[in-house]
Amino acid sequence: MQIVKEGLKAGDLEGVVSNRFSIDQYKSKMGEDRNIMVLAFSVDGQAPARDLERFAETGYKAIMDADATPGTMEDGKHRVFIEFARKPDVISHIVSFLEDLKKLTNHEYFEYTYHKGQNPTTVSNSTLAETVPTTPEAYEQRVSEIKVGEAKNFFDKYDMLECKMQDNILSVKKSGTQQELQFEIHKVGKTNEIMKEAKAFAIDMASVAECTHLTKYFGPYNITKTTENKFIFSKGDQSALLSKSGW
Repeated sequence: MQIVKEGLKAGDLEGVVSNRFSIDQYKSKMGEDRNIMVLAFSVDGQAPARDLERFAETGYKAIMDADATPGTMEDGKHRVFIEFARKPDVISHIVSFLEDLKKLTNHEYFEYTYHKGQNPTTVSNSTLAETVPTTPEAYEQRVSEIKVGEAKNFFDKYDMLECKMQDNILSVKKSGTQQELQFEIHKVGKTNEIMKEAKAFAIDMASVAECTHLTKYFGPYNITKTTENKFIFSKGDQSALLSKSGW
């Protein structure tokens, strides 16, 4: 029987570790996300999750930390978060780790999703190099591009507004009007997550009037203002956190 790591043999994690994992979906607990990337693996059961945690922490100098969740996530699975420093050589370290993990799981291949993406990509040196930012600067640029794309999709899908994006600034003009409004985009995502960003809501008369004006301008959005002078635009389970820019 092939010994992969001390205490673990080939095939010991077969059928309990998914061959699909995510990159940069979760925040690092070791430092800033611009400097550290997180790989998140789904595992059936706490015991195999702990085994994967120990496996990752043993003998891989490139792995900064591995942590198994004590309980299950919303999908009923445990997660094992494995953190790598965001450096130019990180792709080779990830591939090397996954090659060893194949022996434990008997997976023929692994696939990954990036950030909040849903469509998986088969792991290879080339696909990882195309998708995963390996420097802090590349990460910040990628996150900015993702944020802009999410905001543009959130506001454009009703075809009631003319939207333009430059850097992190959203310029909006309602059809048939000359008034253009600009907002800085802070975050776009699920409504329950966006609401956590607000410490409190502004309920004074001026803030309520401002939200009413924006609701008439934008149309089918529920708009609220926070005490940090930011606005939450909501539509169903999706929301955007914005603040005024230049007005």
